[in-house]
This record gives sequence, C-alpha cells and structure tokens, in this order.
Amino acid sequence: MLNKSALKCNSNNSIMNSLMKLDLTARDIVSWLKGMGRNRAWLAENCGVQKRTVDNWLSSNRPIPQKALLIVQGMMGAQSDLESIEEASQQNLVLHFSEAEFESICHIARLHSTSPRKWVEAEIHKIIHSEPYKILRMLDQAEETSAEAESVSE
Repeated sequence: MLNKSALKCNSNNSIMNSLMKLDLTARDIVSWLKGMGRNRAWLAENCGVQKRTVDNWLSSNRPIPQKALLIVQGMMGAQSDLESIEEASQQNLVLHFSEAEFESICHIARLHSTSPRKWVEAEIHKIIHSEPYKILRMLDQAEETSAEAESVSE
C-alpha cells in the first residue's frame, strides 16, 4: 500500500495529486520515465541501486518495496520539468532515511511550504555557510598550505 502521508509532501504537484488517489504501479513509473525521456539506468543511479534492482521492480509481479516507492514519489514531485532533472542528475546525492525520518522531513517541508528535497537542501546550505563550518574550511586550507610549503622546502 502506498504511503499517502509521504505523497502529501508535494500535494501542489498535479502528478502527485493524481497518485494520492491510486497506488503507484510499475506501469506508472515506466510511463513517467518515458515522459521524462529517462531510462531504468538513470532511475537506478538516482535511487542508489543497481539497474537490475530497478528491472526487478518494474518487471516482476512482486510489489515494489515501500521505501523505493517513497524515493520515486519524491523524484516525481521534485523533478517535474526537464531542467530540474538535468540539474539533479549532474549534482546527485542519495541520502538514506528510515520511513519515519522521511515522514518527519515531509511534515517539516509541508510546514515550510516546500518540497522535502528543497527543505533538505536549504538545511544543508545553512550548515555549509554556518560560522563553525567556515572556520573548519579555513583550518583545512591552512593545513593544506602548510603541508604544501613543507613539501616544497624538502
């Protein structure tokens, strides 16, 4: 059974609204891939699994694992146009969350009127641009400069 609370994260997306009424099937995923001009290898890469795993999801009579459905649903909601797909495939980072963690992320994203992907990205940007992180980067750069100077003097 499809986790409808995860789908509500992107309720402003028309594709997601229609999926909330139906279970997401292998046929739905295949149609979405075709519509986006993508293939199973691309889906596998973006889900952090091997292509044969995606082949099994889409070709067998067994149900697609719930965690996989959550990932694909997030991708469907977050990547509604070709430009965002290109950007996502060029700068891809797969994060693994438990179902409870993912539902919490969805809930927080809804409170901020954004998608889970955009909320996580914003939180990571806050960390990267925080003062402690900037100090760590400066220390790393100073260590690298010192190590380079030592190797040159030898």
